[in-house]
Amino acid sequence: MSEFLNCLSIDIKQSIREAVEQIAAEPGTKVFYLDGKKINSKETFLSKAAEAMQFPTYFGANWDAFDECITDLTWCPAERYVILYDYADIFAQADPTQYQIALDILNSAKEYWEANNITLNFFTINK
Repeated sequence: MSEFLNCLSIDIKQSIREAVEQIAAEPGTKVFYLDGKKINSKETFLSKAAEAMQFPTYFGANWDAFDECITDLTWCPAERYVILYDYADIFAQADPTQYQIALDILNSAKEYWEANNITLNFFTINK
């Protein structure tokens, strides 16, 4: 039992952030950080996502507009996109149905970008 008391504590979130920082330093990569601490609804998700991903002012703040913008991104061209969604579990627990819609759109966008030879990585981090 005493061998378990000497376990090394690893800060997984810090390790992920460091890895994302390394990725962001690569030429042609654009990283979007979505702070989910206050995201608990469709409305707050769309607002924070639009802010984090620098959506144009015409963004309509609905799922169709989110899908359109996430598969456009002409305002910030890159060879690789990385979305880091921190505290995703808050939205997932508050409104699982809307959270799943967001994930479905992001997964669809990933497929879209891959079909266009551009990588889109999406990472969720829970508290």
